[in-house]
Amino acid sequence: MLIILAHELTHHSDLFLDDFDDEREDGIWFEEGMCFYLPRKILLNEKEFNEITYVETELFETFKDEYGNHSLDDFGTSSYQGSLSGIMFDYWRSYLAVKFLVEVSANNDVKLVFEEYHKWDQEGRKVSLAEYFDINSLFK
Repeated sequence: MLIILAHELTHHSDLFLDDFDDEREDGIWFEEGMCFYLPRKILLNEKEFNEITYVETELFETFKDEYGNHSLDDFGTSSYQGSLSGIMFDYWRSYLAVKFLVEVSANNDVKLVFEEYHKWDQEGRKVSLAEYFDINSLFK
């Protein structure tokens, strides 16, 4: 329950560009992924964190051919017409994308990832956030 509560509270962080209640079109995958990543990374021990990551990686791999044919930026656009696994697929993929950005691309520096996220916004969002982070090809 604590992880769920922390996830929901993380949505209200000033680190995100848009208010959670706003009509958003850009980068919802980033916010959802980060709201899963941060509470898990902070509140779970390493074994628990690795176990949930393993399970969600397996679920992603199992369903990617069925549900993974759209950009991360299209988070949720078609999933709510389908099954629970179709709905959850975008959440699993977003979490794994954020985990990759923080742990691989930014060498475990979550602050650097947020700085890049804000830079994307300040530069006028000229490309989608997934394109900016060059992340789509990793999660298809």
